[in-house]
Amino acid sequence: MIIFFLIGLAMSLAHCIFYPKLRNVIVGDPSAQEEKLRFGTAFSFLAQICLGASVWTSYTQWLWRTVSKTELSVGALNAAFGADSSVLALINIELFKKLRIGSIMALFAWSLLLPPFFTPATLFIVPSQQTNEVNALMPYPSIADSTVGHKFAYSPPLEYGTTEHGDDGDRIFTGPRTILNLIATATASLGEILDIDSPYNNSIYSIQFFGPIIKCLPANTSQTSQISRLLAEEMSIKLNGSIETDNVYYSFVPEYKSNGELIANPQPREQSPSNATNQLWMTFLRTTYNSSGARVKERHYQVCRLHNATYDLNITRDHGFQNIAGSYDLREEVPFPSDVPGSESNMAQHAYSAFMWALADQLVGKFSWYVQPNNDSTSALPSQFGVIESPIARTSLLGSWDLDTFFDLDEEKGLYKVPGGPNLTLSDQRLQDKALAKNRTLDVLIEELSFNTTVSLMHNELLLHEAMSKVFVTEDVNRYSYKAPGLFIPYALAVVFTFICVVLGLYSFVHDDVFPDKKFQDIVVAAEDPEIIQLVKYRKRSMSVVVVGDKVIWRAGSEKRQKEAWMLWKKIWGRKRRGLKEKKRVKKEIV
Repeated sequence: MIIFFLIGLAMSLAHCIFYPKLRNVIVGDPSAQEEKLRFGTAFSFLAQICLGASVWTSYTQWLWRTVSKTELSVGALNAAFGADSSVLALINIELFKKLRIGSIMALFAWSLLLPPFFTPATLFIVPSQQTNEVNALMPYPSIADSTVGHKFAYSPPLEYGTTEHGDDGDRIFTGPRTILNLIATATASLGEILDIDSPYNNSIYSIQFFGPIIKCLPANTSQTSQISRLLAEEMSIKLNGSIETDNVYYSFVPEYKSNGELIANPQPREQSPSNATNQLWMTFLRTTYNSSGARVKERHYQVCRLHNATYDLNITRDHGFQNIAGSYDLREEVPFPSDVPGSESNMAQHAYSAFMWALADQLVGKFSWYVQPNNDSTSALPSQFGVIESPIARTSLLGSWDLDTFFDLDEEKGLYKVPGGPNLTLSDQRLQDKALAKNRTLDVLIEELSFNTTVSLMHNELLLHEAMSKVFVTEDVNRYSYKAPGLFIPYALAVVFTFICVVLGLYSFVHDDVFPDKKFQDIVVAAEDPEIIQLVKYRKRSMSVVVVGDKVIWRAGSEKRQKEAWMLWKKIWGRKRRGLKEKKRVKKEIV
């Protein structure tokens, strides 16, 4: 009794320790997973067997104690002695009244069959992630490397008769490669960093590198004067006879003629040698409110310059979705290349200039309002209209606050009326553009665009170098877990109630001494009393016993049923024998 209880307790504790130890352990192959469940099933089965044996032993001890002191009918005794073989025996009312504690023990012993149905199944699998730290070669833009500057800039040899990557040393910068134009256009249109090329789909790492950045600041007095002069020259040019009355946005790349004269290039440039600058000059009208609350238009002038910068990025990729956060330290300004024969070209400078060229091509142009003078009802030309002559209309920068003034002109000039006016209400399409640009000013948006484009160079593997970095690689894994209530509560109840039964059995053992077991010889000895034999003689029996020598033969059913079965068997066998004899006789006659 005690040994069985201790073994059952040990198996219960082993199961309650085994499953918690598996928690957060990575699941192996299917065979390893099945192995863990087999262990859990084995612990549960052995605990049930041993605890049940302990309870039934205590029940037997308590049963003999009760029958020695309490009068029970034969039916109650049958139920008491058959309780371990049939749970239906416990529905005997007399048994429950006179053997109440024993009945509860037997009922509990039968209930011990239930925990093995639940406790092994408390182990389950949950999706999780595992992070490993590795040192790996991670990509970064190679634009600052002079040896690969030709991948960003188209710079043919300057001297006749020399070959690129052969005997040339001096080259002439003519513009960006098409791969750079594609990346700049895509980044400007989307308004976000392109998907970078990374060897890991789920990873976190940091990378540092040199790269270009464009910084925009207000123009000084001299630059403001020159921008105003060039704007006036631009507005003096008629468009099919129409006069430009308002210019809301004007942006250009300043270039110098051979005589040193400054001119404006407000159109995207073609690949060709030039004497340009790595700057972007612009002027625009910004609508604001004065102290009295009235809307006023203020003209602003600003200059955007190309700089070198040190980038520090933290890159996170989660199932293909990337999150890039970082900063940069501004360094020296990068001038436009001015190579001369016999000098070694700085191809990193060429690559940076190609970057500036590609971005400036997205921003140059103008937003203007035209009026047709002397226009009458018979003219095919509109009396007034707005014109956007800038690739910026195809970028996310279109939603800048600094361009709102142009979209107010339709209502201001009486050309259109926005529903809800006349308060110069922006249309739903304009509000959508502003939401993409987050209603920010051009200087902020241009700087962000240059940052995004530099990082987007990592989208193309041809423009990358690799550096050793510490990478935290995340993998999708399955881990073990378990339902604590479903594991601990059944075992706790089973052990506690089994312990109570064992205590009752020990109490009976101490106070009533050891009682006989339910062995056959014990029952026969107990039934030797003639009164007992007379009492059960005429009751229906489920078996009979025949003693042959020192052997005992058990037969199912009463003696009468056995005689009837024997006579039936003899009758069937006799008919079969007569049939066989008849077949043999007929066969002989035929022969």
